[in-house]
Amino acid sequence: MTKGLLTYGFLILILTISVSGQVFLPKKAYMHLVGRIDTDQEITMNLVKVNDSLYADLVFNASQCNPSILSGKADEKGNFLLKYPFCDTGMVFRGRFVNRQSLSGNYETSNGEVIHPFVLVESYPEGSIPLLVYYSTFSRNLVEKPGSPMAAISQCLIIPGESSNPVLSDSLRIRMISGFSGKQDGNRDPEIAISSGKNTFLLNYFSSNESLYKSMPDAATLNWTLLKFMHILYNDNNILTYYLLNYAYTGGAHGMETIDYSVVSTRTGEEITLADIFITGYEPSLSSLLTRKLKEISGISPDAKLSENGFFIDEVVPNSNFYITDIGIGFLYNHYEIAPYVNGPTDILLPFQDLKDILKSEGPGSIFLSRR
Repeated sequence: MTKGLLTYGFLILILTISVSGQVFLPKKAYMHLVGRIDTDQEITMNLVKVNDSLYADLVFNASQCNPSILSGKADEKGNFLLKYPFCDTGMVFRGRFVNRQSLSGNYETSNGEVIHPFVLVESYPEGSIPLLVYYSTFSRNLVEKPGSPMAAISQCLIIPGESSNPVLSDSLRIRMISGFSGKQDGNRDPEIAISSGKNTFLLNYFSSNESLYKSMPDAATLNWTLLKFMHILYNDNNILTYYLLNYAYTGGAHGMETIDYSVVSTRTGEEITLADIFITGYEPSLSSLLTRKLKEISGISPDAKLSENGFFIDEVVPNSNFYITDIGIGFLYNHYEIAPYVNGPTDILLPFQDLKDILKSEGPGSIFLSRR
């Protein structure tokens, strides 16, 4: 175990102390949790806590299910509820933090009829890295008048913690901050990145709305919202898959949400590309697999055209917005990329077994294929 991980483990030990049944949890934390539902279904959860709010990315390791995003709250006693954001249906995880390093409770199916116990324990296997959370929320009225339009911004940035390889950690830190801020300036300071994002958002808000407010002082559409949250999807086997979820509302019928994935090697600090994963000339085969899978999950006949069933395209072309988990490699197409807004983003997960003929024998995907 490295010195950095020993330090991290010592800090976790301090934070597990509880008094009178109250679990003292840090205000901001990232947890890599592994465990089981019942006794047979393995799950991995990457959980982020900011104040009393929680959000998590969940992967059912033994299935071909796409990753799930959950969010919820935790009270001062460690009780929590996680469910799909902005949705009253779907799976629910209800339980409590036993201590800083573990949580238990019940998983309820989408119809609420079946309940399964689960236990999750914080664990950082070889090939994973500890991460730190930075969070900020801010709002400001357009004018100094009660009830006037408002700009509100919340940001959550996640970067590597201490490690025995400071050069690697620094490289990852710069890469993650640059992706978060959209600026390739080599900035290493997460607080500067968050402050810069806030200032740019406010500047755009005031420059776009001050004159409009003078002519339309009662216009509710002059409210702006920006949510910018980094999520961790996979943190194992020297691969880190993370994504930036942006939600922006600047007036109109609805806001716009985008999800942008990044996959990096925690050995080198470098981005992992499709060319690193697949053999030369992989594109036609991968496109065929993606198209066939999309028809399958959409309930479309193999012989039917996607363009005649609500999509803009007939063939799914692989893009750079992909992710890696233990299950396979997924491709995410945001709103309007290949389907109308009402369809939502399109998430296509291909199991490693389906990809075996086009995976490089020494590439990042080969380790997962060898386990099957």
